[in-house]
Amino acid sequence: MTIPSIFKNSIPKEPTSEPSEEFLHELAQYNTLLSNKGLPVIYSIHHLGLLSGVSVKTVLDFCESDRTKAYKRFKLKKKKGGYRIIQTPQSEIKYLQRWILKNILEKQPSHQSCKGFDISTSIKSNAEQHLNKEAILKIDFLRFFDSVNEKQVYRIFKTIGYHGNVALAMAKICTIIPDKLIIDSFRKHEKKLKDAVLAHGLGILAQGAPTSPKLSNLLCLSLDNRLTALAERNKLSYTRYADDLTFSGDRSTLLAVKKSICKIVKDEKLFVNAGKTKLLKRGSPFFVTGLSVHNKKVTVPKKKKKEIEHHLHHCIKNGVQTHMIKSNIQNRNFKDWLFGNIAFVYSVEKELGEQYFKIFNNIQWPI
Repeated sequence: MTIPSIFKNSIPKEPTSEPSEEFLHELAQYNTLLSNKGLPVIYSIHHLGLLSGVSVKTVLDFCESDRTKAYKRFKLKKKKGGYRIIQTPQSEIKYLQRWILKNILEKQPSHQSCKGFDISTSIKSNAEQHLNKEAILKIDFLRFFDSVNEKQVYRIFKTIGYHGNVALAMAKICTIIPDKLIIDSFRKHEKKLKDAVLAHGLGILAQGAPTSPKLSNLLCLSLDNRLTALAERNKLSYTRYADDLTFSGDRSTLLAVKKSICKIVKDEKLFVNAGKTKLLKRGSPFFVTGLSVHNKKVTVPKKKKKEIEHHLHHCIKNGVQTHMIKSNIQNRNFKDWLFGNIAFVYSVEKELGEQYFKIFNNIQWPI
């Protein structure tokens, strides 16, 4: 078989002689493994650059740097204090990450209990698993993406089938080195995670990188397997939407398994956000990923629907500009905001969403 020159250059063991039969056999196995999975066969960092159309120099420079320079970064305040760092890669690196996402990561199935970050999933499908239950236990991860390090990402690509050097390069491409800006954003109750990040000194997933959501899902395959098994043994329902874990069923059973859940999360090198752990019992508001599961079907919270109906009514009755002045609406993108909220309702309650859209389309919007 013909060996690509790029791959020859990446194997220092065979610099001057013809490749051995063993080498050719391993190469054939490598090709077959990835081809059978419908994945691009990548022999080296150079080959990755050529396949993706990204400058090889850009890829090499990025992998050998601290990586922060290739990101636009800004702070976003949290509702309950503190802030998170949003880090979005610049053009070429963002394109390369999207290439990896489309050609490799999206071809890897997430666990069936995972209801977020995949095309076939949604907050509605997540909430539907917890209808008509006596109680709901909600557990959140602490700084989910910060908990996933470069070594774990490397193992994902290695498990998929990629050569160690290629897996390492893609792990670097999909992570960012935590610098002072990130470290300083940790709060007092996040000290254990902060210490872990400082101890391993490796890259972490960037909140804002296209590959981070899917990589976090793939990292959680083991976690989802274990928590699903725990739920099934105890006749409970379990789903995970990003960093939101939801269990539902008998209240006493949920209380009994809570420690086991937290232990499994810890075993998987993730951290529970104790401040967001809640046990809801029937009679109190039942919300899962922002949707009501109190009745026989998933619905948008009444507060959100009343807000939309208020704006629709007054935009028709008084006109948009008068309504915005009277209600002190400063949002210049009010039309887009209202449209987006109606689209959200439509995705959950189609018939009601259609009614809202009819009213929306009858509003005389200023040019």
